[in-house]
Amino acid sequence: MRPPKDQGLFLTVFVGICMTVILGLWIALPVHIKLVIEGEEPPDEESAPQPLALKPAVTPEERIAQMEQALGLAQAAVKELEKQTNPGEKTGEAGANQKGQSKPGETGSTKKGSSP
Repeated sequence: MRPPKDQGLFLTVFVGICMTVILGLWIALPVHIKLVIEGEEPPDEESAPQPLALKPAVTPEERIAQMEQALGLAQAAVKELEKQTNPGEKTGEAGANQKGQSKPGETGSTKKGSSP
């Protein structure tokens, strides 16, 4: 076989024909093959499955109420955890000690590394 004189045109026509055959088979065969394998007739329009019903939209008021309820539960859980971790301390004393204030028995003039 001799090479064509215009190879670009030959390649374009060859690819175009191949794509047409592939697309034709791709569109036509899946429906027919499935029906032949299962041995069924094509479904009627009336027996086709109905689309699912949509859920009603959520209003902003409902969503806010849900978020407030979740926030209240979270706050209650945090308070319960604080009570479990610090059963003997009051929240005011723990906050004062964490801020770097001195304890009642300490004096402010003593520093580490200084001699008396």
